[in-house]
Amino acid sequence: MRTAPLTGVVAVALTVAAFLLLGDTPGTGAPGREVRSYYDDHRAQTGVSLYLLVIAAVLFVFFAACLARAVRDVQPGEWLHRVVLAGGVLLAAGFLVGAAITLALLDLSDKSSASPQALQALNVLNEDFFIPFVAGMGLMLLATGLATVGATGSPVPRWLTWAALVLGVLVFIPWVGFFAFALAGVWVITASVLLARRSTPVPEL
Repeated sequence: MRTAPLTGVVAVALTVAAFLLLGDTPGTGAPGREVRSYYDDHRAQTGVSLYLLVIAAVLFVFFAACLARAVRDVQPGEWLHRVVLAGGVLLAAGFLVGAAITLALLDLSDKSSASPQALQALNVLNEDFFIPFVAGMGLMLLATGLATVGATGSPVPRWLTWAALVLGVLVFIPWVGFFAFALAGVWVITASVLLARRSTPVPEL
């Protein structure tokens, strides 16, 4: 499929939309009653955001597979393309597990049997659950950069391979990682478009 790399563009767009819909969720210090009130009052938009996040997770796997294939074509005897795909799978798994935790909060918010302490504990877990998908993005970009930065016939421009390498490192640095993760989304969009253009045959004159 020539348009398969564009799944990265759609995945990033859905991720941004999902996080915007989630809005300003209760922080880790919020009491259980505040957590209950928030999710009970924002049931519809939270449900839609979770649906978008699940679709984004699936599309990220497709994009990672396209990216891994392009890396494999550059370095056919290497193994880094497997790390690229593994990073995409880890990113998707992080999104899916995070969505499941948020769904549990949404489900318990209107249950009188759910204690404020349980809601508070689940909310802390939900708010701090970001390491898997951030690490997955970093792993995917880092492996891509390592495999293509010095290779001939790279599927993306040299500056983009260096950007992948730098962002792949920065994602794992505390406090800096959040901004690097956001910039990684821009990288995915750019790489998606370039890979799609690369896979489109040039018409004969």
